[in-house]
Amino acid sequence: MSSTQFNKGPWYGLSAEVKNRLLSKYDPQKEAELCTWMEGLTGLSIGSNFKKGLKDGTILCTLMNKLQPGSVPKINRSMQHWHQLENLSNFIKAMVSYGMNPVDLFEANDLFESGNMTQVQVSLLALAGKAKTKGLQSGVDIGVKYSEKQERNFDDNHHEGRPVCHWAADGHQQMCQPVGHDHVWHEEASL
Repeated sequence: MSSTQFNKGPWYGLSAEVKNRLLSKYDPQKEAELCTWMEGLTGLSIGSNFKKGLKDGTILCTLMNKLQPGSVPKINRSMQHWHQLENLSNFIKAMVSYGMNPVDLFEANDLFESGNMTQVQVSLLALAGKAKTKGLQSGVDIGVKYSEKQERNFDDNHHEGRPVCHWAADGHQQMCQPVGHDHVWHEEASL
């Protein structure tokens, strides 16, 4: 069975427009950085065709096992399509267990059928960012470090009875509230 049997026919109208927009967001420079990052961690060569090099899922599963040992217990080396799709599915499940945000994930067919290579790229960049957040040091600076929740507790000596004021954009005071004991402030901070 050839891989062309899984491909869809030509794209027309709105479908073609959407596909073209997705393709225009694909970044060849980021692809090169991802290749260098993945090859450096796995010791495996992706080759000159990014999609083809990742399509069987073996490099991706190996990558996840480097980031989180044992997260993909079995990697299929078979060239049968259902084994390759199983590898991709196992990789995606491993990304979830690694702590990836579900909106950052791609679907197996995005890679296997070239449905949305932009989403594949976005997912892998997010994975690199998650790995960086978890302390992975690699020779390639790729991915944006995730922000972590910072909780601050103020004791009785700080902000006791002082009003907290909010100001409107035009400079007028909108609201003031006193801050009481044991108030906990939550902030998102980028590390």
